[in-house]
Amino acid sequence: MKDLKELQPLLLEYLLAGNAAEALALAQKALDDGAKPMEFFEVCIGPSLKDIGQRFETLDIFLPEMVIAAEVVQKVNEQVINPAIEADNSEEIISAGKVLLATVQGDLHDIGKNMVDMMLQVNGYQVINMGIDVPADTIVAKAEEENVDIIGLSALLTTTLPYMHDVISFLEGKGIRHKYKVIVGGAAPTPEYTQEIGADGHGRNAAAAVELCNQIMTIKA
Repeated sequence: MKDLKELQPLLLEYLLAGNAAEALALAQKALDDGAKPMEFFEVCIGPSLKDIGQRFETLDIFLPEMVIAAEVVQKVNEQVINPAIEADNSEEIISAGKVLLATVQGDLHDIGKNMVDMMLQVNGYQVINMGIDVPADTIVAKAEEENVDIIGLSALLTTTLPYMHDVISFLEGKGIRHKYKVIVGGAAPTPEYTQEIGADGHGRNAAAAVELCNQIMTIKA
């Protein structure tokens, strides 16, 4: 079996090119040659996604390339990795964490939030996406119901920023603020506002949001 580390640069090349057919074939060949599905994810997919996120941060690639790469990874996971895990009783799908996402009350924008959703999923997270215009009490109730690790709040309109604060206030009022990490993103919140309302982090874009969640879950572990 070829060393998986040797396959990672090739997978990265396919992801950046949006070449789903070659990426799927590469993953399937690796598994056919004896690689475990989670091993392929950890050695090839994970580092490739990290590299793509870093390139996005340094403006070496832009949002369309990152979206395309994430879509290819999603196909690899859905068509190759997850079916192989389900067929192998000795290996379980291990979740990186559980994240609830919502655009806060009064805001109808969700393109950025949905990008975060997809990026989190291809990085191994379970995501509950509540959509747009979601009241604070509904967000908190869902977080309790789903027993999530992280609550991610999005807002494009500055007029809806107070609803981000309301979510934290609801958590504090119920005495459960300590159970959840709350991160915010979108065009409206700034790092200063994030600190002002007592949120746990600010993701300025999808790649930064994923990295923030990774940091949070590493600390929690």
